[in-house]
Amino acid sequence: MIDQTLYGLILAGGKSTRMGQDKSLLVYHDKPQAEHLAKLLNQFCTEVFISCKEGKEPVSSLATIHDQFDLESPLNGLLSSFKKHSDKAWLTVPVDMPLIDEEILRELILYRNKSRPATCFLDSTGNFPEPLLAIWESGCYSSLMQFHKQGGVSLREFLIEQKAHFIPVSDPKYLLNINSIHEREWFIKSYIKND
Repeated sequence: MIDQTLYGLILAGGKSTRMGQDKSLLVYHDKPQAEHLAKLLNQFCTEVFISCKEGKEPVSSLATIHDQFDLESPLNGLLSSFKKHSDKAWLTVPVDMPLIDEEILRELILYRNKSRPATCFLDSTGNFPEPLLAIWESGCYSSLMQFHKQGGVSLREFLIEQKAHFIPVSDPKYLLNINSIHEREWFIKSYIKND
C-alpha cells in the first residue's frame, strides 16, 4: 500500500570512480539499476526521485533532485531532497545495493518507528546502522541541517547521535554493496548466473 507522506529517493550522487562507469546505469535485473529501484519504490511511495550531482542525468525517465550543497556525502542528497519537500518522509535506497527487493523494503516499512528521526537496519555485523537503506522522517530535517552546519558529514554518525530506530536485517545479503569492477564481476558470477 502506498503511503501518501512517503517519498522514495535513489541515492546516486557518488562519482563511481572504482566502478569506472555510472552505477545507476548498470544492469542486474534486466534494466538499469536506477529504473529497477524506482519500480520497487513506486510500490510504496507517492513519488520517486533520483539524487545526483548537477549536470549528471543518470536515467532521463526519472525525476531528479540535484545536490544543493558543497558536500561529498549522501547527506547532500538527503538534505537536498528535504529542502525540496520538507513535509515528506524519505525512503532512501543506494544505487549500489543490487539485492534490495520488495521484501526488504516491506520489512523496513513494517518496523518503521515514526516517533524516531529515522528507521534503518543494523549492518551485517549487527553493531552499526546502515544509513543508506532507511526511512527518514520529515521532523529530522532541521536536525540534519544543524548537523551539517556543525561540520557533520556521516549519516551513520547522525543516526547514532539522534538515537534512531535500529532493526536487525533478516538477511545480511540485502546490504551487500557493489562498488568496483572486481566486485561486480564476483557478484554476477555468484548471484546472477546462478539464478
